[in-house]
Amino acid sequence: MSQIVLSGIRATSRLQLGNFLGAVINFVKFQQPGNTCMYFIADLHSLTTMESPEEIRGNLTEIVKDYIAAGLDPEQSIIYAQSSIPEISELCLYLSMIQQVGELERIPTFKEKIKKNPDNVNLGLLTYPVLMAADILGPKATLVPVGEDQVPNVELARSLARKFNNRFGETFILPEMMTEMIRVPGLDGKKMSKSDADNAIELSMTIPVIRERYLKFGVTDIERKLRSDPGDPYKRCQSVYPVHELVTVGEIEIRAIANACLKAEIGCVECKHQLVDNIAKVLEPFQAARVEIVDKNDFVREVLHEGGKKARALIIETVKEVREKIGIVIY
Repeated sequence: MSQIVLSGIRATSRLQLGNFLGAVINFVKFQQPGNTCMYFIADLHSLTTMESPEEIRGNLTEIVKDYIAAGLDPEQSIIYAQSSIPEISELCLYLSMIQQVGELERIPTFKEKIKKNPDNVNLGLLTYPVLMAADILGPKATLVPVGEDQVPNVELARSLARKFNNRFGETFILPEMMTEMIRVPGLDGKKMSKSDADNAIELSMTIPVIRERYLKFGVTDIERKLRSDPGDPYKRCQSVYPVHELVTVGEIEIRAIANACLKAEIGCVECKHQLVDNIAKVLEPFQAARVEIVDKNDFVREVLHEGGKKARALIIETVKEVREKIGIVIY
């Protein structure tokens, strides 16, 4: 079945291993005949927490390079900047007219943002999910691969689609989410985050630097005091074995590592070394491809320009339909 696949990443920093394993690899897999793949850099969303124009602009182009190095083909996927589509902001405004404020205030991501940025509780943070709904509903996306923290926002998009359809007639498709979403732990065991450099592994880091960070900061089984103590990789290893399950090839190999830990046949340091060796197998081809496009800024601008035109052509038709149904006429 053909899908319109859509997902975006904020331009708040360079991509890290969590983005790569949890999102971008899946983006590439969706590049199949019949699918329309739309992957954008959410520079408008970035404005809710960022104040540096130079960083937003710089991060945007670097993320596009990461996309391409990871295997996203501009001929098969539409790669664009959110801000290239003014109709997204327009649709956000229309959707906001049928969205209750109280629902937005109860969304977990809004509460988390308030805790992290108590001195910058701007309107953009509150309406973030409505803008995200416009991102999704504008091109009538059918599948939205997102992390578990974004599930409430996609649910809100589905809710808005239902509200609009019920009030104005069938217009929007209710998007589906991936049934299996990957959570990639950072060095401290919490979710790896672009906004937390201390727990992240950036894709641009060399393998020796990644090895040093895992050896120094990677959290394993805190109850395992000695090399001879059996460990519990499934329940107590916070940041190493869970990543093994994502990068180590082969079920037999993964279970062998777990069993060696359970029987105290392997120490945490050795386990970390094995993990980084396996991360290297995943990242080295990406890093080699990344070197090839590091200076191709004109090519990146062309990708964004053409991607913006393609995305806008899809979204503008939806917004025309919405305008007509709600009674807005452009004179």
